[in-house]
Amino acid sequence: MKRSVYLFAMLITLLFVASCSDDDTIEVVPPAETCDDGVMNGDETGVDCGGSMCEPCEDDMTVLGRRTELFVTNNDNGNITKYSITGDSLVTLVTTSTAAEGIYYDASSDVVVQASRSALLLEAFSDVSTLTDGTTVTAAGTGTADLESPRELAVNGSSYVVADNGSNQFFVYEKSGNDFSLTNTVEVPFPVWGIAFKGDDLYAVVDTTGDLAVFYNFLSNTTDGVLNPSKRITIEGIVRTHGIVYDGSDDVMVLTDIGDAANAIDDGGFHVISDFSSKFDALSDGELLPVGMQVRVAGPSTLMGNPIDVAYDSETDAVYISEIGNGKVLGFTEIGSGGNLAPSFNKDLASASSIYFSSDETDGNTGESTTARTTNLYATSTANGNVTVYDANGVTLKTVVTGSDSTEGIYYNAMNDALIQASRSGMALEYYGSFAAVTDLANVVANFTGGADLESPREIAVFGNKVVVSSNTENKFYVYEYNGSSFSLLNTYDAGFNTWGITFMGNTLLAVVDSTSDLAVYENFLTANSADGAITPTKRITIDGIVRTHGIDYSEADDVLVMTDIGEASDANTDGGFQVTQDFSAKLASIEDGGTLALSDQTRVAGSMTEMGNPIDVAYDHYTKTVFIAEIGNGKVLGFSDALNANGNIAPAVSNDLESAASLYLYNN
Repeated sequence: MKRSVYLFAMLITLLFVASCSDDDTIEVVPPAETCDDGVMNGDETGVDCGGSMCEPCEDDMTVLGRRTELFVTNNDNGNITKYSITGDSLVTLVTTSTAAEGIYYDASSDVVVQASRSALLLEAFSDVSTLTDGTTVTAAGTGTADLESPRELAVNGSSYVVADNGSNQFFVYEKSGNDFSLTNTVEVPFPVWGIAFKGDDLYAVVDTTGDLAVFYNFLSNTTDGVLNPSKRITIEGIVRTHGIVYDGSDDVMVLTDIGDAANAIDDGGFHVISDFSSKFDALSDGELLPVGMQVRVAGPSTLMGNPIDVAYDSETDAVYISEIGNGKVLGFTEIGSGGNLAPSFNKDLASASSIYFSSDETDGNTGESTTARTTNLYATSTANGNVTVYDANGVTLKTVVTGSDSTEGIYYNAMNDALIQASRSGMALEYYGSFAAVTDLANVVANFTGGADLESPREIAVFGNKVVVSSNTENKFYVYEYNGSSFSLLNTYDAGFNTWGITFMGNTLLAVVDSTSDLAVYENFLTANSADGAITPTKRITIDGIVRTHGIDYSEADDVLVMTDIGEASDANTDGGFQVTQDFSAKLASIEDGGTLALSDQTRVAGSMTEMGNPIDVAYDHYTKTVFIAEIGNGKVLGFSDALNANGNIAPAVSNDLESAASLYLYNN
């Protein structure tokens, strides 16, 4: 006999003896059993455990007595599986869908919403907490069948956003009661999958990559049509990301890595990023979040091959994974420094897809939107080696006197508040720390420098802690690694052509071919080339309309490439220009090695009004759509607004004098 039944019988006996006379007739009706129905009712403190009637709850992965529920969809039968972690129970709700992905539970209204991949719509199921295992449920409300291939679901108030990777769109719905009305269909310029809100900012994984994009104040900027992200960065260590979750109380972001899509058994993992806001907010568009600032869990003991989605419990720091490859729902605690950890929660679920964790302590922990955003333009000079800093409008903030007499190539690292430049007088990289606090006209001394390896440094490109220097008299690329105290030369590559401007597009290096109008493309530059010596670009193409190119910049957020044209070297004052290519990645992919990017696929700004004669470098601000030019011939830093629509002989909106203006770097977080 269960303890609950025994206690109840003793209680009835005592009451009977104390209060009944010989004339009384009492019919004792046993209460309905509540300790094995899969529902937390009566005074239970967990599902089928605790309270006065049931056995005590076992302390499994969570605090004793908490409501801790995992809601999981699957692509095998479309049912909803609800796990109580504390009560170690399972309730399966049978739906009319045959496949589903994207799930959310609203505890305040006791409604669970999932995105049906078979019906291609949102469906809401009410009174979920009262339903028992095996119940066939009918949707209390639905949206219209607008979807093509729904994946993940993110919720902000009454707004429900579905990531659809069939068409790479976000479908935005407004929920009223249990019904959904489509308000916007947003086209996204990359493959989509997992999405999550952080305050009003929507974070989205970039499928087929290890990248993460953010759309600041997403719901305020949604309109039908294309919406570019506010910023896109690379998460080092991830091969291909799918799942994402953010918790505002711990300021933790967790991303899954499915690894090679062909291996669905044992190459998956997840990354935990603590203090996420400070790390992500410090990065400029296109930068890399080092793996050393993350915790990675991966390996055969994890049972992860294709971890498609992730949930997080900030009360216990537990990470829950829906593992579609091995058909599992997994939980990991005591993650520490990560590694090849065995799961502490392991349940079979065929084709497990989306997962959502709900508890009274964690529901609604979406955190705050990002507000601390800065745009600064950094410029060097070959006349004196000074660094001049401008704001987003081209207004001069300060000029700093460095230890160099002539400089070209510049980068600012906000994570370390450090400025790196390539000194043409010292023929070495220089590192200046605590740069933000340096005042106007101050003299600064480098914290450390690299070896004097260079012969004629022109531009630098930075990805993570790797710095690539283009040295053009010897036609070489120097690759350095840096930390807070030194530069280490890793490799020296012979490009086989006159080098000048370089920039990263993810982990692809784009390099102009000086004295020509060509562009060299090196895919996986930092990993594909290991031995010193000659290297060959993946492809080399011609940029139609350019006479001789020098400067180059690429924006991950807008997928825009800007290149300068200095024209004839003998004319340093009047024949310069720049060319803008939108949707660059797709256009580049369509051009074979040796092919040409047609002028009709670009826009060109050039002419006497532009003040460009020898535009040696360029920077693009994707927030304001401004192109900044370092004009060495006329000694100017120029800014051209509305650059995506600018064309022809136009005057700059910004024109600042800067003798021998050389390199530019735009920090834009």
